[in-house]
Amino acid sequence: MKTGILHFCGAIGIASILLSSCANTDMAKPDTNQPIDNADAASVNYEISAINPTATLSPDASGRLSALTGDAAMAKAASGGFDITWDTATARLREIRFDARRGKDEVEFKLKTDRQIDLKQVPAIIGAIKIPKGTYQQVKVYARVEGDKKDPAVRLKGFITWDSKKIPVEILLSGKIELQAHGKDVVVTDTKIDWKGSLKISMDLILTKLQIGDFTGSFANGKLQISIDVNGNLHNKVVDALENSMSVEHTHD
Repeated sequence: MKTGILHFCGAIGIASILLSSCANTDMAKPDTNQPIDNADAASVNYEISAINPTATLSPDASGRLSALTGDAAMAKAASGGFDITWDTATARLREIRFDARRGKDEVEFKLKTDRQIDLKQVPAIIGAIKIPKGTYQQVKVYARVEGDKKDPAVRLKGFITWDSKKIPVEILLSGKIELQAHGKDVVVTDTKIDWKGSLKISMDLILTKLQIGDFTGSFANGKLQISIDVNGNLHNKVVDALENSMSVEHTHD
């Protein structure tokens, strides 16, 4: 049985910008003798941060990077790869969702928004969700990022190190990506205690499946720009890498 939440309030804080929202939906009672009481709820404050900002990028055999830069030697360096470091990492957050089981019920608490998240900010506060008293098992947390080429889902800026040279690079990911993380049981007994949900995105895990050959790009004024439609047929490995790159931990004082 799918159960909605009676009352939800969220607050997003990015660079001192706050968004407050409240919504009401119908609530079905669980099969236990303890109905979900929205008036007796605890706050779970979610934050997100990026880890492992440096990785090695391996180009494919087609030499696309070499073709873009006009440096034929790059194609011969395919076996060695390129070290890449991110200076800037932002994501366009559209939704954060807490899914779990509570007894025989499946419950879902979510916040819909449209905010740019600075993944390099440590940590970036992304939202607060009200969760009523209870024991929640099989917890999953989802963070959906979505955007187009003009306002991308993810924007990464940094530089590639190759042959002692640093080449500025920008990668733009457009489309819809739903990051997922599995969490341990959450037991809410005291609603006066604020919980913290810590989400972490592993940047090196993202790049393990991001092949440099699957992109459109340009090279001008010494800067490389790569654009990727993550929902295109050729980019399933990009989506897989992103969706499995997040972890979550729920704690309280």
